[in-house]
Amino acid sequence: MTIQNAIKLIHSESDSWVRLEQTRKVPRGLELRFGIHRGKRGARIDSWSVRCLGVREATITALDGGGLRLYPGTHPAALRYTARRAELRWRGIRDKDAIIGALYEAHITVMDDWLPFDEVVSAEAILKKTASCRGPDFLMRAYAKAFRAKGERVQLVLRGSSRAKSIGLKVLHFGDSYVIAAAFTAQRET
Repeated sequence: MTIQNAIKLIHSESDSWVRLEQTRKVPRGLELRFGIHRGKRGARIDSWSVRCLGVREATITALDGGGLRLYPGTHPAALRYTARRAELRWRGIRDKDAIIGALYEAHITVMDDWLPFDEVVSAEAILKKTASCRGPDFLMRAYAKAFRAKGERVQLVLRGSSRAKSIGLKVLHFGDSYVIAAAFTAQRET
């Protein structure tokens, strides 16, 4: 069954609450077993096995998430793997504190909390006379705009091409946890 149909069935049950009960590696990915409960503290009423194939990233930090959601390949968490790569270069920043604040604001606007700011930008790099950072083009463009809004000059260099059509990643989100993968299938457990 498609994951979209499974999510519809899971959420069609009034007051359903989703708990991750088991995670295991399988060939080409992960298998997640979810228990569906009547309310946050209620009895288990159903269970599902979800296969995640072609996994690019899995962050499983919460088991008691409440719901399931599937985001398309246009979601920033998926786009960070499929978008064209870019590099942003700068030199001689006048107001380093203002730039750090502007870059952080641009980062949160574009990525929310799907990618930690310090994985892309190092505050130490901004303090250097000449520096750069690399990442997906859509994020580097937002950073370039933030630099320019503060009157600073930057150079944006695009690398390679987009891989969005060839990879087609999606994001399965549950609580504070998520899996970014090429395919998801679901099967109701009996």
